Amino acid sequence: MMPRNPSTIRAAALAAAGAIAAAVVIATASAAADTPASTTTARGPMARTAASATASVRVGSAAAVGPTSTAQGFLGIATELNTITALSGPAADPDTPFVNLLRNLSPGAPFLLRLGGTSGDDSWWPVPGVEERWAYRFTPRWGADVQALIRSLGGKAIIGVTLKDGPKNDAKIAPAEVADFNRYLGSNLIDAFELGNEPEFYPPFVVDGGRGHVTIADYGKLFSNVASELGGAPLAGPGSGSPNWLPKLGTMLGDMSSRLKLVTVHAYPMKNCSGLAHLSVSDFFASASIQGLADSIHAMVKAAAARGEPLRVDEINGVSCGGDPGLSDSFGEALWALNVLPALWQAGVQGVNFQTVASNYNFNRMITAKDSASGWRVSVEPEYYGLLAFADAAPAGSHLLRTSGSGLPGFFQFAVRAPNGSERVVLTNVGSVARTIGLTAPGTRGTGSLSLLSANSLSATSGTKLAGQTLSPRTGKLAGTARLTPVRPTRKGVYTVRVPAHSAAILTLPG
Repeated sequence: MMPRNPSTIRAAALAAAGAIAAAVVIATASAAADTPASTTTARGPMARTAASATASVRVGSAAAVGPTSTAQGFLGIATELNTITALSGPAADPDTPFVNLLRNLSPGAPFLLRLGGTSGDDSWWPVPGVEERWAYRFTPRWGADVQALIRSLGGKAIIGVTLKDGPKNDAKIAPAEVADFNRYLGSNLIDAFELGNEPEFYPPFVVDGGRGHVTIADYGKLFSNVASELGGAPLAGPGSGSPNWLPKLGTMLGDMSSRLKLVTVHAYPMKNCSGLAHLSVSDFFASASIQGLADSIHAMVKAAAARGEPLRVDEINGVSCGGDPGLSDSFGEALWALNVLPALWQAGVQGVNFQTVASNYNFNRMITAKDSASGWRVSVEPEYYGLLAFADAAPAGSHLLRTSGSGLPGFFQFAVRAPNGSERVVLTNVGSVARTIGLTAPGTRGTGSLSLLSANSLSATSGTKLAGQTLSPRTGKLAGTARLTPVRPTRKGVYTVRVPAHSAAILTLPG
């Protein structure tokens, strides 16, 4: 069977429904606080509910947030400058399956790739007169390989630039790096230069003649001083994820250069940075991990908007400090990703980049790529399927809609109106038994079709399927025949959907 991508799933669903327009409903169950008449809803801890229990969900008007952009992808990935070519391959032997994996996540808009993180401060283009002590040296060949990747995506990249060396050298190093990135990648392929990465962790450096820890004011002054040496280069920052710094984002932005193009922040709701951490899959669905995270980001969006600047969460994943085995590679994280994205959209972010690291020692390695005599092959963790389900439900230009109802424990929901006028409602069940949902969406009356995002359990690390399909390692696209079941409404226009335990049901409705 020829491989299929998410667009093919929708086309097949339309054929099955005999409709012209489509809408997707993804159902899953989760545990978080109830937010009536909101775009993302959950209630209470995960608990057993009788399989016969029913609830109603209603789709309403457009939410108070703009549509996703068609000029730039809402969903992207973030990875390191020094390992990107291990995923993308060289210009002479590109990893086409990897390119397809990225394209899948940004239907209808150019892909935005974030390259930086720790490597943004630990890599460099050699600078005359500056002692070399960085971990990774860029070369013209590296530039050609990354340029080929960005061009093949038809998008742009946010590029990390070192800011860790302090006032003594950064005003010399950063301009040289920016010049070489422009030279070897091409300025037309660079969306912004992100100065520094998580500066809250920088070691002490000399500030105003005295030695002390880096403060928000220190960082703002350093950022502005370096920015003044970069001419008209588009800038991004602060690239911070600190719970101590980010609540003061407005103050931080006031100290930074007025030429800032994009505000960037990082978000990891679960921490695994010490032996004291004891995490479980249910933590993905605590209110702090989805709605609480979105609420904190919303405050940052408002601080950025007060300066007239957009905000992007350009590094996010479920568990910080390299992730946690059994959680970061679990199906539970896929369902978390599926639901945190609409919550962040509702919070007003410009977009989101999920972190993937090409390292055998980092469990936030969502994508793996290998080259052999038979060609490139890729593999993905379950989380990728959650991102893929969201991208398919909300292509570029989609509007977020209000939803209300359910009240079931362990249940999330969101809905979108796609550019073609179809409505796609997403419901999530992480409970241990199936739930039955009566869905109403005014204006939709025709037959729909149902598919599933599923795995054997929340803790499963393999066996994830979307509409019965899996990703081909040779193409990076869904392969096999999409499994779709017709769903007809009652005379009152109610669609009855049975949502299996720990799964996501996808209902396609005519517009």
